[in-house]
Amino acid sequence: MNEQSKKIQGMFDSIAGKYDLLNRLLSFRRDVYWRKKAISLLKINEGSRILDLACGTGDMLLELKKMKVKCNVIGGDFSFNMLMIAKKKLNDLPLTCADAHFLPFKDESFDYITIAFGFRNVTDKEKGLKEMYRVLKKGGKACILEFSQPDNKFFSKVYRFYFTKVLPFIGGLISGNRSAYEYLPDSVYKFPKKDKYEKMILSAGFKKVEFNPLTFNICDATICYK
Repeated sequence: MNEQSKKIQGMFDSIAGKYDLLNRLLSFRRDVYWRKKAISLLKINEGSRILDLACGTGDMLLELKKMKVKCNVIGGDFSFNMLMIAKKKLNDLPLTCADAHFLPFKDESFDYITIAFGFRNVTDKEKGLKEMYRVLKKGGKACILEFSQPDNKFFSKVYRFYFTKVLPFIGGLISGNRSAYEYLPDSVYKFPKKDKYEKMILSAGFKKVEFNPLTFNICDATICYK
């Protein structure tokens, strides 16, 4: 793990205890809807094997568990403290320490991969995508749910003010780690633009990319087809 990844890992370890509360508060509970929508877009088949990468405190795993179709689900994250909270919420689901750059799984192990609000924290995104491609079965799909930037000029200005000023203030006040919530908008605005992002995904081997903007393009559920 490189130094930047270790720094990000330490940051998430430090805010794990307040992470769920702040997610709901700062997104006005839209994060719950976004996860449900991302899962519905995958159109998951009965009996599939699913990896939730960067599972954090287990919110995406909880939604996957609620699905009407029965599947085998595993969660992976590189933050030990996040995994400990997820374990309390999901004591019957397997969890593992997993660095997105070096996934501890055999080739073609999963039918689907989900990664919600974690891909921007992968420091070498090309390598992370290649690892996801490697562990996906042929015909499998990965859904990368990640923050985006609104297209509407007026809304974009309001969003930027909230994202760069209000969010770090509230996040810092509650979590005690303002820098972690300054990192969030910084990582979003440094995220690759859509054309570069698409090329990156295709270069990793995926045959098709489908963008699904949500809530005025605040975030996007990107489906990658193997």
